[in-house]
Amino acid sequence: MTHAADTISPGQVAERGRRALLHEPAGGDPGKLTLVRARGSLVWDDQGREYIDCTAQAWSNNLGANDPRVIAAAEAQLHRITHARPTFHTPVLLELAEAVVAVAPDGLDRVGFTLHGSMAVEMAFKLALRNRPGAQHIITLQDAYHGRSLATMAASWPHPNNVFGPLQPRFTRVARPDLYRPRAGLTPEADADLCLGLLRDTIDKGIDGEVAAIVYEPIQGNGGHNEYPDNWHRGLRQLCDEYGILLIADEVQTGFGRTGTMWACQYYGIEPDMIVFGKGVGGGFPLAGVLAKAEHARFVAGDDQLTFGQFPVAMAAGLATVRAILADDLPARAAEHGHYATRRLLDMQQRHPLIGDVRCPGLMVSLELVRDRQTKEPAPQETTEVFRRALERGVILGESRYGGRGNLIKVKPPLDIERDQLARALDVLEDVIGEVEKEFAR
Repeated sequence: MTHAADTISPGQVAERGRRALLHEPAGGDPGKLTLVRARGSLVWDDQGREYIDCTAQAWSNNLGANDPRVIAAAEAQLHRITHARPTFHTPVLLELAEAVVAVAPDGLDRVGFTLHGSMAVEMAFKLALRNRPGAQHIITLQDAYHGRSLATMAASWPHPNNVFGPLQPRFTRVARPDLYRPRAGLTPEADADLCLGLLRDTIDKGIDGEVAAIVYEPIQGNGGHNEYPDNWHRGLRQLCDEYGILLIADEVQTGFGRTGTMWACQYYGIEPDMIVFGKGVGGGFPLAGVLAKAEHARFVAGDDQLTFGQFPVAMAAGLATVRAILADDLPARAAEHGHYATRRLLDMQQRHPLIGDVRCPGLMVSLELVRDRQTKEPAPQETTEVFRRALERGVILGESRYGGRGNLIKVKPPLDIERDQLARALDVLEDVIGEVEKEFAR
C-alpha cells in the first residue's frame, strides 16, 4: 500500500514546513536558505550551493562549525547522561565551571550557566537586584541590544511595533557617545564626557529610587557596531564605584576571542562586576552564562533555576570549545585575521565613497555604507543590494536593519577561517560594492 507521505517530494515537505512555522525569518534573504550542512567557515544549502559564512551563524561559531572535537565531546556525553535536574551537579558542569573561571578576567571567579544569551542577561539582572536590596532600577544605553525575552527587549533599543510593553519591566535608557557621529562640535572624547555628565544627572535627578546596575555592551552589536572612547569606559567604572552601582558587561557577542583578546573587557581595560557571555562559547550548541565576583554570588535557592539550564550535552560541547579556543589560540588568530580584513577594507574605502566607516577590532569587523561622507547619510537600499548580490555569489554577510538605517555590513566569520576564504569573501564584497555604486549613481 502506498501512503500519501511517500509521494510528497522534499520540496513539498519544505514548503509545507515553512507554512507551518510560527516565526518569520528575521534576516530577510538568509531566512529563505535551507541549510543542510556546515563545516568550518562553509555552509551548504539544500540545492547543493556552497557559501562562505561571514556571520558565524549569528556570531556563534567562534570555533568553526561542526568542529570534530566538539562533536566528539557532545556525542560522548550523550552516552553518559543527557539531563539532570538543576538541583544536582554533573561532572561536566563542574569541569566547565572551572574552565570558564580559569579564562575569566581577574576577580570574576564565580559562574552560572543557562542556554541562551537573553536568559543570561536576565540572570545578571536578578543577581544585581539580589545584591542591591531596595534598588529597583537598571540603566541601559540608547541603541543597546540585550536579547528578545520580555525583559531584555525592554532593555534594548525600542523594537518596532512592540505590543509587549504592558508586561515588560521598565529600564532607563541614557545617551551614549558616538565615535562616528559625535554631537555637533564635539570630539568623541568630549562627547563621552558630556554623556557621562548626563548619566550622573539621570542618577541624581532622573530616577525615583536607587540604581542596581548599569548594563552595556563593550561594543554595541545589533545597535550598529558602536565603539566608545577610553574615557567612557573609565568614567562608567568611576560612576559605578561612586554610587555603589554594579557594572555589567554584556559580552554575548564579543566574548571568547572575537575581539582578538579572550574578552572585550580585556581589550578595553574594563573592570566589570559581571560579564554576560554566550554564543561563541558553545561550539554551535546552546550555552550562555554569567561571570561574577565572589562577593556578588548571592543567589538563594530558587532564584535562578531552569529545568534545562545546565544541559549536560551543551556543557560538554562548551568544555570542548573552551579547550579548543585555548589550544588553537583563537584570540590571536582573530587579531591576525582582523588586521588583514581591516587593512583590506580601509584600502577599499579609498576607492569606494559608499564606505563611510570601517570598524573593528579583531574579527568584530563591519563597515557603514553612506550616500555622502560629509553628511553621513545612511545608505540602506544600497546596503541591502550589496548583501543580496554577495549572497548570490556565495558569501553570507551580516547586516543591520536597526532603527531603519540598515546600512551596516558585518564581516564576522569563525575565528579560524582560512585566509583564502576570508580573501575571497572580501573580493566579492568589493566587487558588489563597486557594482552598486555605479548603478545607484545613475
